[in-house]
Amino acid sequence: MQFFFLVNHSTKSRAVICSAFGILISLLSCNQSDQLVDFNRDVRPILNKNCLSCHGGVKQLGELSFLFEEDALQLTESNVYAIIPGNAKGSELIKRIKHSDPELQMPPEQEPLSKEDITTLEKWINQGAHWGTHWAYQVPQNPEIPELKAPKYFPIRNPIDQFALRKMEEKKLSPSKKADKATLLRRVSLDLIGLPPTQKELADFQADKSENSYEKVVDRLLTSPRFGEHWASMWMDLARYGDSQGYQKDPYRSIWMYRDWLIKAFNEDMPFDQFTIEQLAGDLLPEPKESQLIATAFHRNTMTNDEGGTDDEEFRVAAVLDRVNTTWEVWQATTMSCVQCHSHPYDPFRHEEYYTSYAFFNNTADADKYDDRPYISTYPMKDKTKLAKLTASLKGIPRIKETLESAAIDSIRTLINQAPSTPEIQALKDTLEHFKKVRTPIFQELSDEKARKSYLFERGNWLVHGQEVQPGIPNSLDLENGELNDRLALANWLVSNQNPLTARVTVNRFWAQLFGQGLVKTIEDFGTQSLPPTHPELLDWLALHFQNDLDWSIKKLLKTMVLSSTYQQSSAVQEEHLFTDPSNEYLARASRVRLSAEQIRDQALAVSGLLSDKMYGRSVMPPQPDGIWQVIRNVLKWEESKAEDRYRRALYTFWRRSSPYPAFLTFDSPTKELCVSRRIRTNTPLQALATLNDTVYVEAARALGNMMYNYQSANIEEKIAFGYEQAILQQADKETLEVLIQEYETQLRYYKKQPALAQKMALKERKAEQLAALSVVGNIILNLDAFLVKS
Repeated sequence: MQFFFLVNHSTKSRAVICSAFGILISLLSCNQSDQLVDFNRDVRPILNKNCLSCHGGVKQLGELSFLFEEDALQLTESNVYAIIPGNAKGSELIKRIKHSDPELQMPPEQEPLSKEDITTLEKWINQGAHWGTHWAYQVPQNPEIPELKAPKYFPIRNPIDQFALRKMEEKKLSPSKKADKATLLRRVSLDLIGLPPTQKELADFQADKSENSYEKVVDRLLTSPRFGEHWASMWMDLARYGDSQGYQKDPYRSIWMYRDWLIKAFNEDMPFDQFTIEQLAGDLLPEPKESQLIATAFHRNTMTNDEGGTDDEEFRVAAVLDRVNTTWEVWQATTMSCVQCHSHPYDPFRHEEYYTSYAFFNNTADADKYDDRPYISTYPMKDKTKLAKLTASLKGIPRIKETLESAAIDSIRTLINQAPSTPEIQALKDTLEHFKKVRTPIFQELSDEKARKSYLFERGNWLVHGQEVQPGIPNSLDLENGELNDRLALANWLVSNQNPLTARVTVNRFWAQLFGQGLVKTIEDFGTQSLPPTHPELLDWLALHFQNDLDWSIKKLLKTMVLSSTYQQSSAVQEEHLFTDPSNEYLARASRVRLSAEQIRDQALAVSGLLSDKMYGRSVMPPQPDGIWQVIRNVLKWEESKAEDRYRRALYTFWRRSSPYPAFLTFDSPTKELCVSRRIRTNTPLQALATLNDTVYVEAARALGNMMYNYQSANIEEKIAFGYEQAILQQADKETLEVLIQEYETQLRYYKKQPALAQKMALKERKAEQLAALSVVGNIILNLDAFLVKS
């Protein structure tokens, strides 16, 4: 809404007096039945939609902005007041939106405001034009837990169910019945560890008739080492984890020990506040441990560019900017990147406040260098375990025993080299040669004498410096007017009771992983343009429960969610759902969600018996189509992994940013160049082409075919039924089974005519036709909707 005010008005003091009288008169004349206008609910959407593009954080035409209350109530360029609290008739805002002259009417060149919107603005101003703080910037308050009578099939297990049921009642929806045991077990297994259950686990669960049989399953999954692998994979999107530096040459970067740190942190249930502090400021902790330094690689995942002719300072600055944007998105769901060049178009963040955040990250020692300095040089976990055993074995060797307590593995190499030459000593020398240290980029704060100064960048241009700035947080979030002087102080503030966003953002992120979408759908944005929470009281209860009652325990938070009756509902769609709530915002059923790229691959390998359970270590290179890396300068080479490394979990796959693993991209994995909070799920023919033809899925189908081939029954129908149940954890219905048998017979006839192709498909010579035909059936099963979707 663009204002060019032409009419002179009274002075500011006179306006204040008039507005005070106006408020008094309006209050005295208000009918008791008049409903108070709520700024956030009623007014902000009107201003955001119609006004802020010209009078917001980017533009302030006529020296008028509606972004902040103090700006909106100031004199404009034309020496008038757009808003006079208590006096809508005298407010230029109302005059202009009601003006009959198209040249003067606001907003220009678009449809005039509706009568309802104009009435809302008039009522709001007459009631005093009270501003409101956006819900996300208010500290969560403990909501009253509703007392409701629930259906017998939907027992109240914790407050999640009470809040969910109240919303269902408001929307005239009924909860769904509990999912059957097989469906529920597969769902919770995929959600907590990213892998499907085994047939034995299903049989054990179905045989357990105790009241807490499901809770026992949940506890088992939460203690599984696979738990950490699954949730580390989710966090790697946020950390923009990659095994390469990015940009044109995109060379190798040794940062996989950070990925291993993530797995351990999730498996050990590191409290989320500590998890936050170590990643953002582990190097600033008193006497930081090796693991706490490795944790700071979270922000060393930024890209570097060592191409000839590039400006190192330009790309160092680009990395710092990325760290600011990522920190605010991950912990605050705030689109702070908008503020680099100007004040935020819609949210209460001024241009200069971006650079007070920038100052937190501008004092680290890293720069745009080819060797990724600074780094920590250390042994991987598997080598540390072997070294511990080696150290124990050295106690019997003279001159070494006395130094073992204080000696590092290198003060040991020297001693062994000096020891008398014996077969035992030579064996130790050979063993030590296999232990290689790994360099991991870390954060390191510059000393005071080398500290950098930070400046505002005019219009976001790093070459044009404005005023000098000090570290700080935006005024709109600084609830205690505290001074924060470094990253450690920032990290502590993020997880303090005075931060209104972190706990909400985090529980919403984990909720979305389990339920298919967040209570706030825009996981990455809690700002004024975001979608409002569908269950605001539930969101606040979860945030406070996570922060105060669960002491930031992620495992306890997830257990609370999956034990709720809301989570355990069937995903079957009732007719009322289709019309009232097609996207399942109000939780009257479980959502059917396509699995992630990583889960689809891991599940195929798991049900076919190929999946390796090897943990940690360097990233691996499973099969990918030839020539993928030939389009890039020959800095790296894809060397296909052998043996079990070929079948490791997806999160261990080597990730080159300029040419990511194609099968994962097909299923919507981000390229990891930037932080991504929410993957967009697509449904394209390319996905079917990948799961039908990609090497890993063909090999999984062959392995599943081999399982059917070796099944104890000689009956082909029973063999195929077994294969289906092995993959889907449900018995095939009669129609599905008939289709699969018919396809088997068709393929068998084909392969009998093509014995060479049968041997190529089956990788064997004898009875290759039957195994090849069963492999095709396995391929079909691994492409079924029931296999690719979590129900």
